[in-house]
Amino acid sequence: MALSISQIVASSYNAVLTEMRRGANQWAESAFMRELERQNAITRLSLGPVIEATLDWRPAPGAAFLVTDMDTVSLAKTDVLTAATFTPAELSVPIVWSKGDDAKNPTENQKVPLARSLMENGINAHDNLIEQALFATTTNGFLGLKTHVPVSGQGVDGGIDSATETFWRNYTGIWNSGTDIDAALTTAWNAASKGSGASLSPKMLVSGANPHGIFMGQLQAQQRFMDSDEAARGFKVVAFITARYVFSQYGGDEIYLLNPKSFQLIVSRQYFRDRGETQEIPDKNAFVTKIYSALQSVTNNKSRLAVVKKGP
Repeated sequence: MALSISQIVASSYNAVLTEMRRGANQWAESAFMRELERQNAITRLSLGPVIEATLDWRPAPGAAFLVTDMDTVSLAKTDVLTAATFTPAELSVPIVWSKGDDAKNPTENQKVPLARSLMENGINAHDNLIEQALFATTTNGFLGLKTHVPVSGQGVDGGIDSATETFWRNYTGIWNSGTDIDAALTTAWNAASKGSGASLSPKMLVSGANPHGIFMGQLQAQQRFMDSDEAARGFKVVAFITARYVFSQYGGDEIYLLNPKSFQLIVSRQYFRDRGETQEIPDKNAFVTKIYSALQSVTNNKSRLAVVKKGP
């Protein structure tokens, strides 16, 4: 007797999840999600009620040059640590099929491609929703870049109000055209780098297709792709200083400068792209299994992030 679609989904979901990294649809496969994974900006943790990011927010306030070797030093408590807190969001993608699908595809040669297509579609839909939400402000509790790196440079994020806590502000700049986009990005990169070493400088830039194309247009004479493999796959990963610049179909005219040490997608170690049990739908000749994730995007240092917006 041929396996049912339910049995095929149960036995092959993990293999499909591991193998699928190729374009097979009209609407998904994200260079931005790939870049987050490549730079280890997707971190798997066992989650609690909140995600807490400890912040080292200022130099020790008692630090000072001594006038004489007998100067009195400050004995005030060294208060340099605080924390930003983020509540995990939840994402669910149902995969539904009917007994009719089983009946119309009686052999395993028919069922396997159908089951694989259903699973690939569900996984792509899952990652596609994350990518969309990353370019928003907040989507049902999931925080996007417009919350973490707002064009105002301020806002409340992680429970900290940067209107009063000036250390919790991100750099914001303006680009107007191809003639000034490179200068605007360089200024933003310098501001986020703070003159420090490479580990905390921006490692990735992401925007919509328009500013990415304008930036590439300024580099035609000496265009640099970051690696031949990404270019061969169709992902236009362009070099900017030492960072990698990708674009997203969901991005706009804002260009975000990010660092995986300062901006991360935190996902549940136990529940990220997790497939639940297959259940029969009551009163239907149909079945459902759901892909589920608990996750949240977080920042532990807004001042190391930057955004360059399109001018009026």
